[in-house]
Amino acid sequence: MAKSKGIGSLATTTLGNTFPARPGFGTQGKQIVVYANYFKVNVPANLAVTRYNIEVSPEAKGGKLARVFQLLFALPEFAGDIVSDMSSMVISRVPLNIPDGFVTEITYLGEGQEEPLPGAQVYNIKVITPLAVVISDFQAYLCAVNPGPSFDLRNEYLQVLNILFSHYPRIQEGTITTGKNRHFSNDRSPENANNIRILGGTLESLRGFYSSIRPATGGLILNVNVSHNVFLQPDRLSVIISQLGASNKANILKKLKLVKVNLLHLPPKVNKKTKEEIRRVKTIFNLAHPEDGRKEDHRPDIKVFGAGPKDVKFWISSPPQATGAEAPAKGKGKGKGKGKTPGPALPDNTYISVFDYFKARYPNFTLNPAFPVVNVGNREKPNYLPAEVCVVVPGQMIKRRLSPDQTQEMIKFACRKPWENANSIIGDGKSVLGLNNTAVRFGLAVGQSLLTINARVLAAPAVKYKNFSNKDTSVAPRFGSWNMADIKFHTGSNLGPWTYIVFNHSRTGSYEIQHVRPTVMNFQRFLIKSGINASELITEPQPPKIDLVEETATNDDTIRRIFRAMCITKDKPRPKFVLCILPFNDVAIYNAIKTVADTKAGIHTVCCVVQKIMKEQRQDQYFGNVSLKFNLKAGGINQTLEPSKLGIISEGKTMIVGCDVTHPSPGSKENAPSVAGIVASVDKFLGQWPSDFRIQESRKEMITGLEGMFFSRLTLWESRNRTLPENIIVYRDGVSEGQYQQILDDELPQLRKACQQKYTALATKQGIPRISIIVCGKRHHTRFYPSTVENADRSSNCEPGTVVDRGVTEVRFWDFFIQSHACLQGTARPGHYYVILDEVFRRARSKAPHQNAADALEELTHNMCHLFGRATKAVSLCPPAYYADLLCTRLRCYLSEQFDPSDTSVTPSVTSGTTGAKDSIPEIIIPESLRDSMYYI
Repeated sequence: MAKSKGIGSLATTTLGNTFPARPGFGTQGKQIVVYANYFKVNVPANLAVTRYNIEVSPEAKGGKLARVFQLLFALPEFAGDIVSDMSSMVISRVPLNIPDGFVTEITYLGEGQEEPLPGAQVYNIKVITPLAVVISDFQAYLCAVNPGPSFDLRNEYLQVLNILFSHYPRIQEGTITTGKNRHFSNDRSPENANNIRILGGTLESLRGFYSSIRPATGGLILNVNVSHNVFLQPDRLSVIISQLGASNKANILKKLKLVKVNLLHLPPKVNKKTKEEIRRVKTIFNLAHPEDGRKEDHRPDIKVFGAGPKDVKFWISSPPQATGAEAPAKGKGKGKGKGKTPGPALPDNTYISVFDYFKARYPNFTLNPAFPVVNVGNREKPNYLPAEVCVVVPGQMIKRRLSPDQTQEMIKFACRKPWENANSIIGDGKSVLGLNNTAVRFGLAVGQSLLTINARVLAAPAVKYKNFSNKDTSVAPRFGSWNMADIKFHTGSNLGPWTYIVFNHSRTGSYEIQHVRPTVMNFQRFLIKSGINASELITEPQPPKIDLVEETATNDDTIRRIFRAMCITKDKPRPKFVLCILPFNDVAIYNAIKTVADTKAGIHTVCCVVQKIMKEQRQDQYFGNVSLKFNLKAGGINQTLEPSKLGIISEGKTMIVGCDVTHPSPGSKENAPSVAGIVASVDKFLGQWPSDFRIQESRKEMITGLEGMFFSRLTLWESRNRTLPENIIVYRDGVSEGQYQQILDDELPQLRKACQQKYTALATKQGIPRISIIVCGKRHHTRFYPSTVENADRSSNCEPGTVVDRGVTEVRFWDFFIQSHACLQGTARPGHYYVILDEVFRRARSKAPHQNAADALEELTHNMCHLFGRATKAVSLCPPAYYADLLCTRLRCYLSEQFDPSDTSVTPSVTSGTTGAKDSIPEIIIPESLRDSMYYI
């Protein structure tokens, strides 16, 4: 038998026209063993299932679509051992007796209904594309010793397997499923109390579990991670409205629109066959509105939007009988109810208020006249309910920005020791997910314990600064961090004229300029000591003191006015830097300062909180953190590494690029765009990362203006180095696994076009520049836990520098995980790096101690994490991606009116695919004085 070439053969191969193969496994670092939050999945021989795609027309969504699938399963053709995602496909243990193209009709029945209602929707069901999914073949492919071609139906197989493993929790009544693979127990018993946290402001968080089947070298593994989501508290609607503020009708509608409620004043329905009780559920369409029921003969009488029960009147033509199946108060009363017991006398053919109706019909409910009445019908056919008879249905996820207090509570709840999360996965996780339920029925078996895998700990590089003799000096990181005591920045900057502004607020104490000035003078001395030329502090005439108020618009005007005055001043120099001393952390104030200073005035600003900068204890440490931003913005270099630790970059011929895209969040305006940002190094020291950006179509992940942005980075490199880079390494942040190929299809051609405009034909013919693209991110669910106390850090996480490139990865692809940082609390999330194009590392000759390209890239990425200029610690994501993310965050500040509209205005949430109107988005221009700086830090 011929001897297998094994992993060594990968160094010179690629996977067709897709991604580069792994050039070998990394070898550097201390060898250790870690636990990973994965379970081994055992696949028996000859295991196969059949997948059926289901088309439903007309279109149905959400709960209605799931109900259609429930009705589908009652048909005799679908009898058998089947599972489904309840939206588009069915998986059967054995082939069903239905042909390709099978078509049938289903008349919609609500839960508990035994007969269709008049005019019930009829859905056409078409079954197409039966696919035999031979899971054992996929397992054999993953276990193959010799790396072969890609598995053509890889994504289809993974999708089928994920449906298998998510079916059990999806159909459990006491489990809430969000998305496709996050599951939360709604158990309210004392035993589950530690998995529920009240956040305040009508919200709660539940602790649940994410699951996803993953391919790895040697077979299939199941990733299970602790997950947290925010839900509306399942309280009475009257309690919710009271917490939101009964008078703020716009905010109430914004928070409650489309929320489902159970009805308290009516008994549940009973399924005659199963005797199962089914709660009456309604969906809040709106608050009572004067425009309701415009086409009705007797339209409701409503004076104002969000009127209370005494001010919402509807026409009652014939008084209904008592309880039974009686509906809520409607805009137009008709006929008699089906109740068995006569109710109290009600007026006939007249208007009656919701308050009087419920007082007569349901005297046990006391209504608050101040609480708005909700409409659970629609605009044409309203259906009114008072808040007191509604209870929020559990498990309704909230997708909006949390308040600072809610965020703090959420962090406390989610922040747990690594071993606590590991224990939850093995205990509650396996129970909630029912891992050995559906899987066993389909022939699969899930391991009982977490995977143990081989890992390595890379040594931290020494970080270079200057001493007070202006000579190079090094600091050795310890536990992922270091301090700058008695040393200076590697390259100090010149601030030029600078000043400070004291912002006071009506709700806090006032700080006068004379109180703050001694602290600012101390800070000036600290800057100078750190190597920054900060001698031109403007103190005459006296720096301004600004009094802010509660109204955001008024504060915005005040901030614009003060910076405009700085730009046109004649009696003192125009400042290049302003230290903004704020009364407290406030997003609105911060956004206003950055927007005006960055995009209008062209003045660098650094914000700090007055109580922190004025605090005498550990003041130098706070000064040090603030000074990092000053030096970066002014063009200085905070720290560097030894050339040997930067590999190919130290030759001065390699430019590092970071790219990211940020999208509107839930609650943003409909016309909110996406923004794309790019940063790039300008020399071999990796100390400065100027940027460029574009506003683009909403929710488009690929960067449409990359050619122009990249061209500007090449131009800047050329101006600083008098030549163009031979190598370009791109760290692309913010894309999902399914979008990797799109980067090669959509973004790589733009990079090539920009290069064609800058490089000579001879360079292009020689293959210069060489480009490598590494997709990086932290939005994944892989976690690692130390297997011994000796390999744990002070927070019980793995040591900084832990790198994993096997066990949870595939030999056929080149990816790896690095936990480069020390996590102060909670469970550390490693960075994930996936190479989708490599023209740099394979061509470079490996130098000791690197045995292959994998070693070179892993160590370079880890070492760069010590060059994030805003901190004296290793960071969790490689700086080019981190800086690109910060740039996009700053762009959100400029577009805060689109991304974070006020709660006082009713604005629909952004939905997928929404495209903003270009004329409504303000043009963002960074003045020339800031354009090539790190103003976004």
